[in-house]
Amino acid sequence: MNAPEKGGPTAAPAPSLAKPVTLAAAVATLGVVFGDIGTSPLYALRESFKAGFAHGGSVPVVSILSLIIWSLILVVSVKYIILVMEANDEGEGGVMTLVSLSSQGQEQARRWIVLIGLAGAALLYGDGIITPAISVLSAMEGIKEANDRLHGPFSAHTLSVVIPWLAVGVLIPLFAIQKKGTSRVGAYFGPITLAWFVSLALLGGFSLYRNADHIPALLHAFNPLEGFGLFVTEPGLAFAIIGAVFLAVTGAEALYADMGHFGGRPIRVTWHLIVLPALVLNYLGQGAWVMAQAPDAVKDPLFNPLFNMAPDWAQIPLVALATLAAIIASQALISGAFSMTTQAIQLNYLPRMRIDHTSGEESGQVYLPVVNWALFAGCTFAVLQFQTSEHLAGAYGISVSLTMFFTTILFSEYLRTRKQLGWMAYALMAPFLILELLFIGGNLPKMWHGGWLPIGVGFLAFSVMYIWNRGRQIMRKKFALDEQSQVFDIFIDSVEDRFHAGKVRRVPGVAVYMVGNVEAVPMAFAHNLKHNKVVHEHILVMTLKVDEYRATVPAAERVELTYRVPNPAPAGGRAQEAFPRVLRAIGHFGFRELAQVEPVLKAAFDDLGIAYDPMQVTFFLSRETIVRSESESSDLRLPKVEEKIFEVLNRNALSATAYFRLPPGRVVELGMQVEL
Repeated sequence: MNAPEKGGPTAAPAPSLAKPVTLAAAVATLGVVFGDIGTSPLYALRESFKAGFAHGGSVPVVSILSLIIWSLILVVSVKYIILVMEANDEGEGGVMTLVSLSSQGQEQARRWIVLIGLAGAALLYGDGIITPAISVLSAMEGIKEANDRLHGPFSAHTLSVVIPWLAVGVLIPLFAIQKKGTSRVGAYFGPITLAWFVSLALLGGFSLYRNADHIPALLHAFNPLEGFGLFVTEPGLAFAIIGAVFLAVTGAEALYADMGHFGGRPIRVTWHLIVLPALVLNYLGQGAWVMAQAPDAVKDPLFNPLFNMAPDWAQIPLVALATLAAIIASQALISGAFSMTTQAIQLNYLPRMRIDHTSGEESGQVYLPVVNWALFAGCTFAVLQFQTSEHLAGAYGISVSLTMFFTTILFSEYLRTRKQLGWMAYALMAPFLILELLFIGGNLPKMWHGGWLPIGVGFLAFSVMYIWNRGRQIMRKKFALDEQSQVFDIFIDSVEDRFHAGKVRRVPGVAVYMVGNVEAVPMAFAHNLKHNKVVHEHILVMTLKVDEYRATVPAAERVELTYRVPNPAPAGGRAQEAFPRVLRAIGHFGFRELAQVEPVLKAAFDDLGIAYDPMQVTFFLSRETIVRSESESSDLRLPKVEEKIFEVLNRNALSATAYFRLPPGRVVELGMQVEL
């Protein structure tokens, strides 16, 4: 048997993930990354005041403002902007990236790290359903305030019936536009979001000007003891408030997930120069308005400080702008869900589904129709089920706070192992862990008032990811035990012997056999040989490998080619007809990249010295059918219920032909049965 020889690596250059800080980048970042946290003023302070009033009959305005301001500083500015965003892989962020970075070199701890990461990722799907629903409903409810202030013709009952359906009507174009891609969506939404943040700042400044006598008291909100001291002096009131205060920082997790779309520097600059100042100014303005009202103003059904502090002439424009901002608020979670799902597919935690790459320059910009319309269906259900943003606020927070807590644990592991801080990493992150445990505790009572929805969605997503990954692991073990999964070169030697003996014929053309295990013989190759007894003039065995520890792979390492020099023809054999040259091509991709056949195929054609023409290639693929295993070995079979679920997932997964965009007329699929 001859040793394999190396061919030349080649691939198109990988797109750079370093993003410059330009005005266009900052505006686009506003439209995608900060839309969610930017609409928190619509409901966060309102719900905090109502929670405080419901608990003790009074509203500790300064303490609530202090909790909100310092939550923004600690959770967003310090934890995410300064610390967590440093845990990136060539500019790519998100829960899956953090799992990859924190588990490298930790084989024993990898299992529980992956489980925590999967739980955090699954909960983001629940957030992706609740965020659009509560944001749009909160904005649309401004119609009630405008109708009352301007003496409109509609009754409160009519508006309560109509507004949820108006919200659904607003959600439809939001999800319909996603196929345009993140860059174009950001270009559309960015200027509107900029106008929204400017309006937030102006409204806050206007309210402070009108209620200037309360400014000295409001300045105490910058003292962290005013807020966190409440847990010592009035712990019951503090826990009643903290769950609503958390609404002010929802969107921070999506900020990290969307990092790969725009890069770290534009996000940091935009946050510190535009977003944080506008939010703080607006919250202070809302606080000034509340302090100027009667103590029981919170009981008013139309109580909403953001709309209440605006002048009459601004009511209708503000409702319109808030509605647009609320539509945009959903973008961060939707884009994050697309990125996260792509990573999960690449890492074999979700079945293959259609992925549209919407940018030729940015690797992280993708659109997944199945995820998009599943989120839309969930949002529609949430809006029609809960009817008002106040009811939805009960469903919001628990899943986000759990996701943030899981992120902090994973980042602590990253600091402990990759940065070699040891267990001091957990001491460094202890303030954030404590704060997020307070958020979780404050949100736990919401579980029975709507919190079940995002938790249920997260549990469903986690179960699907766990079962799919477990099933694929068992399938790989089955393939390894299969008689065809022998050393590849030994198999080729036997084929060559049969060829020279005249038992196998050579036919013209290029045959591409795709296989997941680089050591295995492709099942399609073995079946084609068994039934047709032919080998093609050029044989290419292709494997697309996704590196779970790297987000992207450099162009120089993209393709690895090895080929086997045929053995000399034996005496009396068919010396006049050479045995085909067998080339093995391995394409290396990061978990944030789309594994593509074309660059690997082009490199192989170059090495074979033939002109690249995909229409002259025949792709041979295996299609698995799941059957129930009779094995008693627990590590080689799924429980019955999980096996049924896995079978359904496998049957409905996108075919390799469609996923890799192979020419349908050039693909031959050979079926095989796999026992589970």
